[in-house]
Amino acid sequence: MLDSTDELYDLTSWLLILEKVVEQSANMVVITDAEQRIRWVNQTYTRVTGWSLDEVQGRRAGEVLRGPLTDRRVSQRLGNQLRLGRSVSGAEMINYRKNGEPYTVTLNIEPIRDGRGQVLAYFSIQSDVSERRALESANVQLQHHLQVAQRLARLGRVEFNADTKSMQWSSEVYSILELPEEGTPKTFRDLLKYVCPEAQQDLQLRLQRVMQTGDEFDHELPITTHRGRRRWVRCRGVPERHGTGIRSPGTWTIQDVTVYRELLEQKRLTNEKLQAMVEERTRHLEEANQSLEAFSHALSHDLKKPIRHMVSYAQIVQETLASDDIATARAYCHKIVDAGMRMQSLIDGMLEFSRMGRRGISPVWVAMSQLGKDCLGDVAASFQDRPFCVTGLESLPEVWADPVLLREVWANLIDNAFKYSAEQALTRLDFACDVTHGDWTLSLRDNGCGFNDSMHSHIFQMFGRANPDAAIAGDGIGLALCQRIVQAHGGRIWAESVPGEGSTFYVRLPRRMTGSNFGDL
Repeated sequence: MLDSTDELYDLTSWLLILEKVVEQSANMVVITDAEQRIRWVNQTYTRVTGWSLDEVQGRRAGEVLRGPLTDRRVSQRLGNQLRLGRSVSGAEMINYRKNGEPYTVTLNIEPIRDGRGQVLAYFSIQSDVSERRALESANVQLQHHLQVAQRLARLGRVEFNADTKSMQWSSEVYSILELPEEGTPKTFRDLLKYVCPEAQQDLQLRLQRVMQTGDEFDHELPITTHRGRRRWVRCRGVPERHGTGIRSPGTWTIQDVTVYRELLEQKRLTNEKLQAMVEERTRHLEEANQSLEAFSHALSHDLKKPIRHMVSYAQIVQETLASDDIATARAYCHKIVDAGMRMQSLIDGMLEFSRMGRRGISPVWVAMSQLGKDCLGDVAASFQDRPFCVTGLESLPEVWADPVLLREVWANLIDNAFKYSAEQALTRLDFACDVTHGDWTLSLRDNGCGFNDSMHSHIFQMFGRANPDAAIAGDGIGLALCQRIVQAHGGRIWAESVPGEGSTFYVRLPRRMTGSNFGDL
């Protein structure tokens, strides 16, 4: 049985491990006690706010982050929610960095309760959304410019004489059409010929409708000026009642709305960019939530399991030592060591998975055949007594990718092929390549034990294993890491398998990579 000192040591070590994992988060993480005093922050918090853990520990967030622009009502509402032990989701407010610079932050806060339901602490994930808010502010400013452009827009006037069928143009109309002013009267046809061909039919239909209903004509349409430049104009006119009939408007206004249209296009592009940022941020938050769920699963099952084994074995050792059964005690000591190594492997895998998320992608042209040979040599060295044969490796192409990250993918796939074919007299590795919809589809087929289709989605999750056999080494992290790397390259990874007949893993990568193909790890 472990004494209290050992338990305290284990708890301290475990907390240090948790701290390393949370430090990898791209979001700010803050842990407070039940009185909402800060107990711990991660490095992202320090980088964003400028406040270190030593400076804020024991203080309330409002003491160091609030400022003139902070909405007191939002702060009060948050405080009320937390005092009632409720969660806070998606709250937004203005905080201040240590240097006095304001920034906008969204907060998600969850209470942590003991077995009796009492709040012990609060766990908060915070995101700096200042850039998005700045873009929204620019959008508002753009709308203001739009209104100014409308007030200052140029207006031309066209007077139509129904008796002579002629028109008198103001100088501004000539300016809009980039025509030299002439004394010769212009006709309605002279004006219509500057309308772009694609708008001619719609214009005629609108004019006919106006002559039937007597409603005001108000329409924006594209024109091509005398100098060949494309512009947008707004035409307005009210038909005149003549006896029992309706005749064309006697006066038209022609307004150059090109700037207005350009601003509308800028606004549309800005909105699209803003929407893309929101969707990207939402995707990151969803991925972060999924990672937290996987981490919670690890805490509740995968990491606790070896700890339970170690405690059980230690109790057995204690009992056998009391009976002087040294041989049995020694055997269970080995089991304790194995359980500890299993736990260390899981922790190392979690840290590797998290650390990979912070690494950027540096693509170059990579010869997949040579990369495969290098990985095969490294993996085979760990299985020196295992005969194997390889086919198709020379057929693999060059791809535009990060060689370090792609090496992780092939090393994991080859290692799995060796591990899961342990029952075979000879390990077979068949490489192949195909072009699918313009992308490379690389594959590796083995002659291992295979798995059921129902396990397909499970094997690419954190701690997911296709075969629960404890005799097959592995921590269930390798394929999750492979999927993360391949998706960051704009690709896809999947598997096909038949129990007892081996498995085939496919990696699809774009043949032509651009900046837009690459995502975040």
